[in-house]
Amino acid sequence: MQARGTPEEDPGYHLPEEAQLQLQQVRDQLEMMAAMVMPGHRRDDADDAVRLKPSALARCFRQLADEMTSALAAARWDG
Repeated sequence: MQARGTPEEDPGYHLPEEAQLQLQQVRDQLEMMAAMVMPGHRRDDADDAVRLKPSALARCFRQLADEMTSALAAARWDG
């Protein structure tokens, strides 16, 4: 039986630690946004209700998409 090599020697996609952290932060931001709009968890007419204009929401999604693009661009195939 052959010993398994280091991650750098294993064939497949490799993602640098910084890019993995970036994707985890995108996930966390998406989870936060989902929680903000979850029915039953807040009242839209409450004084502290979060109100986002569609343009602000679009900027949030564009930023998340840009961050994901950057993180995925850092992936490399070693095979």
